[in-house]
Amino acid sequence: MAGGTGTRLWPLSRTSKPKQFQPLFGDETMLQMTVKRLLTHFTLNDIYISTNEQYKEEVLAELSQLPNNHIILEPEKRDTAPANGIAAIAVNAKPDESIAFLAADHYIHKPQELCRILQLADNFLEQYPEYIVTLGITPTAPETGYGYIKYSQDSLVENQDESVYQVEAFVEKPDFQTATQYLADGKYVWNSGMFVVKKQRLLEMYQEYLPNTAKILLELEQNNLQNLSQLYRQTDAISFDYGIMEKAQYISVIPANIGWSDIGSWSALKDMLQTDEITVTHKGSAHHFDIDSDHILVHSHSKNKVIATIGIRDIVIVETEDALLVSHIDKVQEVKRINNLLKLANLEDKI
Repeated sequence: MAGGTGTRLWPLSRTSKPKQFQPLFGDETMLQMTVKRLLTHFTLNDIYISTNEQYKEEVLAELSQLPNNHIILEPEKRDTAPANGIAAIAVNAKPDESIAFLAADHYIHKPQELCRILQLADNFLEQYPEYIVTLGITPTAPETGYGYIKYSQDSLVENQDESVYQVEAFVEKPDFQTATQYLADGKYVWNSGMFVVKKQRLLEMYQEYLPNTAKILLELEQNNLQNLSQLYRQTDAISFDYGIMEKAQYISVIPANIGWSDIGSWSALKDMLQTDEITVTHKGSAHHFDIDSDHILVHSHSKNKVIATIGIRDIVIVETEDALLVSHIDKVQEVKRINNLLKLANLEDKI
């Protein structure tokens, strides 16, 4: 799933080229990293990219070996429920085959473990095809920026090494005290937004919970996606979590310790790159020199520019060709407000 706009990583991530198409960790973009980690267990014939029409050429440029008909294009943004529905009917999957919906802009440190969990989910669905299997991230801290999933104490399968649990509740982003309680409880995981489901079962859930969208999906499937642009705007503009996941009865979760981060802010990227020994980090092709700074992140791809930092602490500096962000690490979430200020100043081309 590669249709997001990634506004929280401005000014690098833009509407014209959002986070999934950016090289945050090196030379490869997030999309390329996502596909690469899957190719250890799957082939390109198994992989489809769902994105917005405006990003088609970018996907083709980054994944030149991907078959053209494996790019699923949303005519417009209408949230994840219609996007997932279109993806389900567009992939070349049989009704009883499993489809994994994975984010293109997440970091996963343990790709082999991810693939093992995807196989576990598929095995579980062979026995329990009525379920959706979500991937819940084993929490490492009382995070307030993620939604949580509460799950039951007893596994739905007997093999203790392959635990799959019944979901009891989806929980909105908590305050710090509540998040601390979740962490201590041990039966809560972060909601990654990734899941695995049988194609037929997914379409049945649309019929049950989003019948209007289901009717449109059926018409599109029967007519080989003809009139997609016209019909797509008639679907329910709602997220998959709200529209289906939080209403359905047969939802399970696999706690996943895969070294995951959604890289939802510059501070999250800084945390992924820095250690106790390395507290000054530079990414990009610009030259960076530092004297006596601590806990800073500098991100720039200006090959002919020298960036010097002296005696600063807890600062993020992000430079692009036409914008510069300097922020305290504790305030990087406020970048959303910068986007609003740019709109008011009629500088939409900078967003």
